[in-house]
Amino acid sequence: MSRQNNRDLWVKKRTTRGSGRAVKRSSRLTSKNINRDIRKNQLVYSRYLLKLALLFAIGLLWVRLGIQLGPFTALPMGLILGLIVVSSEPFVQFRKVEMVVLLTATVASFFMEIGVVI
Repeated sequence: MSRQNNRDLWVKKRTTRGSGRAVKRSSRLTSKNINRDIRKNQLVYSRYLLKLALLFAIGLLWVRLGIQLGPFTALPMGLILGLIVVSSEPFVQFRKVEMVVLLTATVASFFMEIGVVI
């Protein structure tokens, strides 16, 4: 059998009566495909790393109050703003990591007095 006939045996063509079965053929592993996937993944990872860095910076924001509320003289506005941003994350695993980064920044800025106090 020729190569064309062999392909027709495995892939059922779509008809007007039914959807048929579409078979997706995976591309071969070539250096061009591998380099493209590496560049695509690096772009995704760099955006996520930027998001984590911004969440850390947001977690450092505090608003100083004119009065003292118990042991607190400032409110963690960055934590509140960060929780709003993190709640929009669709993936639960990423949301957990972002929450840890945000809480770490808030706690570190409370005890070490680093960050921005508005």
